[in-house]
Amino acid sequence: MKHVLSARRNLGFEGRERVLLARTDALGDLMVSLPVQQRLLSRFPGLEIHWLVRPYSAPLLEGHPDVAGVHLRTDGQDLQALFAQLKPHAVLNLGHRDAAVIVAAKKAEVPVRVARARRLPQILGATDLLWKGRYGSGRHEAMNVMDFLGPWGLGGGAPMPPRLYLTEAERVQGMRDLQAFPGPRLGFFFRGTGAGAHPSPGWWKQALLVFAQAGWSPVPLGPPDLSHLAPTDLRGLMARMSACQTILSPSSGPAHIAAALDLPLLCLMGLRPNHSPDRWAPLGAKVQVVQYPGPEADLSGGMDRLNPEALLPHLARLSHLNEGVRA
Repeated sequence: MKHVLSARRNLGFEGRERVLLARTDALGDLMVSLPVQQRLLSRFPGLEIHWLVRPYSAPLLEGHPDVAGVHLRTDGQDLQALFAQLKPHAVLNLGHRDAAVIVAAKKAEVPVRVARARRLPQILGATDLLWKGRYGSGRHEAMNVMDFLGPWGLGGGAPMPPRLYLTEAERVQGMRDLQAFPGPRLGFFFRGTGAGAHPSPGWWKQALLVFAQAGWSPVPLGPPDLSHLAPTDLRGLMARMSACQTILSPSSGPAHIAAALDLPLLCLMGLRPNHSPDRWAPLGAKVQVVQYPGPEADLSGGMDRLNPEALLPHLARLSHLNEGVRA
């Protein structure tokens, strides 16, 4: 069995093949994995990149100029048949919990199968394994994912920020959806869906008053159960985000999406090492991260120690980065 090495090895890879990247977990995980695609294409522009993702995250990749195909990972599907039909030269299982991906790739005789050394069926099915641990390494998750490029000597180094794309029609619809909110719009998310810290409802009640008094028009973008806006799909949410001058969000999938849309983002993050900015900060040129003060645990009200007024200078600075957005 081969192990990932830092130097490129001869794997019969000429740069014109088809590569499938599997990321079948959360939205944010897919976002921090997009730099793998960018790195591959920067070295081998003739590659055909395909993705295997969950149905809820597939809309993120719509209209992406670098994506040749998007395939949905559903329960009970015949992955071996999918790989046999697609005939990729390599499968990179960027989300290690879905061990069936590598097992099926082996049965379909995919030549190169890269995975983390997690779960015995995956270990036995991979041609290249990553043994390096992610926890406590001090590395950003995007850098951890870049390790999958070790077989081609392309791992390491700073990843490029991921990019997502909207059509002009989608942007126009986003503006229409938020036309009741005068500018400047501050789109915000009360909380994420994962384990990251977030402020309490009481904090938000106080903060939104502070933001409104400072001249902002707060727009509750999500989650859906806490927003009074008409329901929309993921593409519609992205369009609404693009109609805001700035986005405010705890660490969450939407925060990563905002950064990939090149929107000014103020991201509130906790102190626990596994959820800190060092590992999970959204990647983008217009991202500002703020961590709450004090020693409290993330899930014990620590983020409520943030003074909403202390966020105003950050929001003002970020808003200048997006002055071209129409009100």
